[in-house]
Amino acid sequence: MRIYRHFIALALTGLLLGGALQADRVTYISGSGTKTEVKLDDNVTVTGWTAAKVEYENAEKKKSSVAYKDIIAVDRQGGTMGAELAGALELVGSDPRAAIAGLAAVATSGSALDKEEAAYLRAQLLDSESAGDRSLAAEAVKAYDAYIKSYKAGFFAREAYRGLANLQKPDAARTTLKNMVRADSSLERLGNQLLGELEAGAAKWADAISAFKAAQTAARNEKDLNAEFLAIAWEGLATLRNGNAAGAKTLLESVTEDSRLDDPNTNTDEVALSVAFRALGDAHFEGDNFQKGYDAYIKGAYYAWWTAGSTEGHCLGRAYVCAKKLEGTDAKWKKRRDKLRTALALGFPRVLSEVEKE
Repeated sequence: MRIYRHFIALALTGLLLGGALQADRVTYISGSGTKTEVKLDDNVTVTGWTAAKVEYENAEKKKSSVAYKDIIAVDRQGGTMGAELAGALELVGSDPRAAIAGLAAVATSGSALDKEEAAYLRAQLLDSESAGDRSLAAEAVKAYDAYIKSYKAGFFAREAYRGLANLQKPDAARTTLKNMVRADSSLERLGNQLLGELEAGAAKWADAISAFKAAQTAARNEKDLNAEFLAIAWEGLATLRNGNAAGAKTLLESVTEDSRLDDPNTNTDEVALSVAFRALGDAHFEGDNFQKGYDAYIKGAYYAWWTAGSTEGHCLGRAYVCAKKLEGTDAKWKKRRDKLRTALALGFPRVLSEVEKE
């Protein structure tokens, strides 16, 4: 919810309360580090929102604001949300096409908040529906683009830029993410992080490194240590692929060995570790240090599994190869290899087929 990817589902929760809510509700994280708590300000009126913050006032007109990074949920059901937007949301599950049409109408005629929300939700719904009907993908692109042009630093801008880039070819996606970086300082970190991952996917390692360094700078400005570690982990992976194994190890070990990496509110820390341990395993493997490679790959597989990442199979496969290469040094390695073979056969048979050829 912190990135509003599942906003529609959460919005529908308010509708299920059958009108019990009579005002807006803002749920957010207060405090920092391990000393955080979830707070709820209800019976308030949201007066404005951007990519940087949400502003609202209570019944006594006392004004408050919460930084976007601390927001968990903003629920306007029964409060400032108009009946037309609420009605369109009610159709999402039963008649998505009608919901899309309803959201389009609100985006041109609702209140300022409703217009922005409807414009984004329409794009997101088109994107979601395009999974079953690819003809809707082009409409989703147009809808995301329209939102960004109207609200380049809007409350839903993070997901609008991300959604648009995901639907575009690399050159267009690159432009979208660079525009995101320039749109507002609150979008710089994520924009550079996504740009770096795009460049890494295209094997443009020097460009990826540059973007990840920029993401680190923005994360430091935001005092977001976990996001900084995530960018460092990715920089380490890109540095390794760019041919600098020693520099990569330094970067990766700065992530895996720092006890400050701890995020109680999101899984950013686990994602950073999944990237770092996977890359560290590759670095050790390329240096023929198979025992350290095995240890890193096993940890990488764990964190990839924990975060539902895509590299669990790769890590288990490389750990299997490490165990095979170490079989002659200790009997324990054959047992470990056999266990990994079973795990690969059950979960990643294609990876097993590939690594058994090595």
